[in-house]
Amino acid sequence: MTLYKGRIDAAPNELMDALNKSLPVDIRFFPYDVNTNRVWATELERIGIFTEAERKSIHQTLDSILARYHSGEFHALPDDEDIHTLTERLLTEQLGDTGARIHTGRSRNDQVACDLYQYLMDQLNMLKSHLHNLISIICDVAKTHTSTLLAGTTHLQPAQPITLGHFLMSLGFALQRDFQRADDAIRRVDRCPLGAGAIAGCGFVVNRTKIATELGFSRPTDNSIDTISDRDVAQEVAFVCASTLTHLSRYAEQFVIWSNPAFGYVKWDAQWSTGSSMMPQKRNPDAMELVRAKAARAAGNVTTLLSMTKGVPLSYAKDLQEDKEAVFDSIDTALLTIQVFGQALKSAVFNPDQMKKVLTSDMLATDLADALVEKGIPFRKAHERTAQFVTFLEDANRDLLNATVDEMNSHFPEFKDNPLQLGYEASLERRSVIGGTAPSSVASQIKILKDWLSQNTE
Repeated sequence: MTLYKGRIDAAPNELMDALNKSLPVDIRFFPYDVNTNRVWATELERIGIFTEAERKSIHQTLDSILARYHSGEFHALPDDEDIHTLTERLLTEQLGDTGARIHTGRSRNDQVACDLYQYLMDQLNMLKSHLHNLISIICDVAKTHTSTLLAGTTHLQPAQPITLGHFLMSLGFALQRDFQRADDAIRRVDRCPLGAGAIAGCGFVVNRTKIATELGFSRPTDNSIDTISDRDVAQEVAFVCASTLTHLSRYAEQFVIWSNPAFGYVKWDAQWSTGSSMMPQKRNPDAMELVRAKAARAAGNVTTLLSMTKGVPLSYAKDLQEDKEAVFDSIDTALLTIQVFGQALKSAVFNPDQMKKVLTSDMLATDLADALVEKGIPFRKAHERTAQFVTFLEDANRDLLNATVDEMNSHFPEFKDNPLQLGYEASLERRSVIGGTAPSSVASQIKILKDWLSQNTE
């Protein structure tokens, strides 16, 4: 189909055609474009452009076209410029002038935005579903390890004893926020662009509220220039994907480190591991390594989408065509990565005995300082005295748990009548506050997320 006949009559340049053509990317809009055309045909009948018989013929032809798409007929792409041109050409070839009238009052500018918004609504709901499932998996694994001791770190240095369940739940709550971001983004995507035209709005008195309802949107967009010139919905969806994968990447990095035999905290099931083409002994945590890499791609797509629009003069310019490849890649990457991460974690085997071996008694130094505070010592002085004692023991190649009674009494006479009992489990129990690492607190966190999951089922 020649869209520009009468104004652009030169034969197409092959290089320009390759640069301009978007069908290889936007072919996935086919079902949405068919839906857009169905609703638009109905509205054109209402305002008298189509007769009832013509509208029915449009709908029947669109049904047959969609069936051809689902049968795989368009796996070998035709030579059309984009999905909108393809749909219109197929209608016109079968219905002649009736098909040629389908574009009345409409621009590809509002048509593509309408297809995009429908697509993003569906994909955001799919993203929420995958996140829901992953958070559920995390809760289940954490429940198994509410009391499993783990050497908590800051700066990758020994910090305080925590539990594996507590560590895992930190990811659960981060992903809850990503779920909420996706849910929040839906409210901004839930606006119908159809009827905004090329820039100034439709030249026919179409009922945009009715069109919005029939397409599954809650309302039409409010300004035609904003509708066709902005791509912030694509940018926001890409950010939701990038935020999610960035969260997963941080934990994947931790799991890669933990799978090294020097730690030995976790072993990945064979289906989520790979070997080496040269070294027969290798068992590599490639699933987690690829999660890290996918996060970089998602972050790059956000930058692409922001950079794409930052200097585009209003209203529409062809630059905006480049939004789809980046947002499609973000969504595809996020949906796949979330599933892989969840299934890999579900089948992973953690080693509590090895985790316990890595605990060091200097992690109990804060408990000692806190105990001094309970004896009336100002915390800053308690901190200094504890640090001095840890250094004293370190110089003697010993640690807090094997300090002698005489050493404790000499450095901390406050405990002479009531000897201080330091221990990893006792350290956990001290932190039974909301959000803390005590097993009872972790159990409460699991319940919070489980209750939230039950309230947010589709």
